[in-house]
Amino acid sequence: MRVTYRPSPNHSDRGGVVVDTIVIHSTAGGLEGALSWLCNPANKVSAHYVIARSGDIYKLVPLSRAAWHAGWCPGFPNANRRSIGIELEQLPHQAPSKEQLEVLMKLIGQIRKYFNIKYVYGHREINPRKSDPYHLDMDELRRKLLE
Repeated sequence: MRVTYRPSPNHSDRGGVVVDTIVIHSTAGGLEGALSWLCNPANKVSAHYVIARSGDIYKLVPLSRAAWHAGWCPGFPNANRRSIGIELEQLPHQAPSKEQLEVLMKLIGQIRKYFNIKYVYGHREINPRKSDPYHLDMDELRRKLLE
């Protein structure tokens, strides 16, 4: 997996909260626009990774830090502190590309080597105001992760 570092200033300390979750998102825009948005300090949002439609990976925030990707999620306390955020470059009408899904599975496997991940959620599953990730069957993804 090829990883390009594109640091975002939008992160904070995890405050001792244990990482147990991965949250999958969709960018709702193109790659460069998403990277620009996630790396702009004025926007106060970020993710740990962005996976381009080509399968290229961009790392924005160190895993030891809390990226600001999930926001306030009722019923899911400490969402940012307890999770790793992964954005898929997607427009609302697009399904993830084959390359993105292959890399996503590998990336989750790598993350699991460092953290005891118990949950993999789509953003919409922890935040009812959201509809991403687009066209991704989270139950099917979780099944494949168990294979």
